[in-house]
Amino acid sequence: MPSCIICHEQIDDSSDSYEECPNGHKLHIICLRKWLDQSFNCPLCNSPYNENIANKFKLYQKQKEKEKVEELKSQIMQESVQKIDKISKKINFLKLIETIKLFIKNEEYEKALDELDDYEEESEIYNKETIIFFRGKINFLRKKYDIAISFLFKLIKENFNYPEAFKYLGKSYQALGLDDKAKWAFDRVK
Repeated sequence: MPSCIICHEQIDDSSDSYEECPNGHKLHIICLRKWLDQSFNCPLCNSPYNENIANKFKLYQKQKEKEKVEELKSQIMQESVQKIDKISKKINFLKLIETIKLFIKNEEYEKALDELDDYEEESEIYNKETIIFFRGKINFLRKKYDIAISFLFKLIKENFNYPEAFKYLGKSYQALGLDDKAKWAFDRVK
């Protein structure tokens, strides 16, 4: 029994489960389909397959191309949905920030903190840093200076380039009479 020149498994001569090139090199039909994705020439002798074989598998080739196009469309659709979701999350975050600013302006600090507590933190660093900053600022405005320092110091440990955090950190230290630490924080405000 001959073997397939691609998978090297035996071919049953009595079945119609194989094809052969003009030089008689035999391949399983399944192996040939995969091979025709790459070339219409025999993988062993490089002779072109006759038109009968090529036409027989063109339908299969068209189906494979259609599947690739559908997969690409699906991938593009999925990426678009992800981008829309990301934009939606950014818009919701910006709305949250505007709400927090409004509560701060109206001195409704508890409502502002409640809104921050209800916000599900996103994985984006900017969102986390902004949330921590507002927690610190609100606690400063509530005259809870020790809590403000805790949040603001956590923030500057993560992002040393956050001038607003240093400003409120300095004010919190100053309110507690820690002038050396206040000076240190104010010196870092740009």
